[in-house]
Amino acid sequence: MPVPIPPPAPIDIYPQLSRDLVEEARTSAWYPAFSRLSLPSTFIDIDQLGEREAFLEWLDGDSIFLPQDSESPPVTSSSNRQRAASISSLDSAGSSSGSSSSSAPIYHLPRINEAIRAAISRYGAVFPKLNWTSPKDVAFILPQTAHGPLHCTSPADVYLLLKTSDFVPHGLEVASAFAECDEAPGQNHLKIELVLKKHVDINPAREFRCFVRSNTLIAITQRDPNYYEHLQGAQVQESICNTVRAFWEDEIWDVYAGGPDYVFDLYLSSDHASALILDFQPYRQSTDPLLFTYSELRDILEESRNGSDDRPRLPILRVIDSASHPQASRNAPAYGSSMMPMEMMELSQGRSMAEFASAWQSSIGEAMEE
Repeated sequence: MPVPIPPPAPIDIYPQLSRDLVEEARTSAWYPAFSRLSLPSTFIDIDQLGEREAFLEWLDGDSIFLPQDSESPPVTSSSNRQRAASISSLDSAGSSSGSSSSSAPIYHLPRINEAIRAAISRYGAVFPKLNWTSPKDVAFILPQTAHGPLHCTSPADVYLLLKTSDFVPHGLEVASAFAECDEAPGQNHLKIELVLKKHVDINPAREFRCFVRSNTLIAITQRDPNYYEHLQGAQVQESICNTVRAFWEDEIWDVYAGGPDYVFDLYLSSDHASALILDFQPYRQSTDPLLFTYSELRDILEESRNGSDDRPRLPILRVIDSASHPQASRNAPAYGSSMMPMEMMELSQGRSMAEFASAWQSSIGEAMEE
């Protein structure tokens, strides 16, 4: 009697994650192997500059105070030094009008200022990440130009994005950065790395997130939550899948050192014939699956292994297929529900987003010129 073949073992929704795999998703870890296929980048090791304590003290402060001399050209007047390029804390509702405010703190980060300026001089403009996290939730806070969001031309721009972001602190907390890992470093041993990438004009319709599980490219999703008519045709979607599959097989599959399970973001050319690597992320719950769920991704992998003739051809591509799609947000700002510091909330009262951004920039300018 033939011995029955046991069914394949069930696949967990999330793979086992280790500290090393998370560290491999740092831009500085994967960039050397993929530099010719990604945006030019500069890495600033805050610890090596000797300003870790001062940087964390500034970042953890309750109010928004930009470090001294962070504008370009550097600030030199004594009044600016006293104000420290700051938006001072507002008096609480219960404070009397005659009470005097405390002196504004002054933060000194001269080496970080110098390193940021060097990167800006090299690239023209940059956009930042801190460890694994980009402050994309506060892209609206800088003046909107033809260059797109997160366009930083001074250390002050970089600091403002880092300070006001709700996303950035997650990359500095061991509990968040190494969630689901079998081990984690102590908080004081977590490396703090500022990544400055050359700013380029990005068309969000050409950004795609790709999922690899057990060394299998299983799925691709549109990153921007808007409906694009030109992405709807079967021929276009087939071209996207073919380009991403070929790029992954030729350039990533046996090169990336972050294990058999990971997520990567690509930027495709206008004809969808070539690609540029934007980022890698660990395959875990905190990495947004966008138009998929992680349960669906697990099911796709399982179905592809069942040996039947009707198993799906990988990768599976999903795009926003209608302007009425539940995740479409054409008329809503991305991350519009992000919390903001109290000073920003106070300043935003009664203003539209455009008016608020203008008022915020005016306030910063006044603080730095007084």
